[in-house]
Amino acid sequence: MGRYENIIVINPDCTKEEEEELLKRITTNIEKFGGNIIKVDDWEVRKLAYPIKKKDKGHYFFFLLDMAEENVTSLNKFYRTVDLILRHMFVAVTESNKGLEKPPEPVVFDELEGELA
Repeated sequence: MGRYENIIVINPDCTKEEEEELLKRITTNIEKFGGNIIKVDDWEVRKLAYPIKKKDKGHYFFFLLDMAEENVTSLNKFYRTVDLILRHMFVAVTESNKGLEKPPEPVVFDELEGELA
């Protein structure tokens, strides 16, 4: 078993009920694939760097998982079938790559525009 960070970006226009149902489906599938959820963080709605499926914002969720590598591939295939998920990413966690301890601060693009002269 390996440890993985999993970040998903879901459509910010979905209702709270759809969001809860999606998270329940994700949790069920992780457990079905033999994974163990260590931590789940809601990183809230943030501005995307570029539009995805005509959306300029996305609701981010962070999962820290213990899973076998072949099950990560199965979960990856499941994510691709869900329309509410705009993007997802898995990163293997090693001793040299521990990852984030807390959610990143949102970047305000308006503040950066004047600095590039």
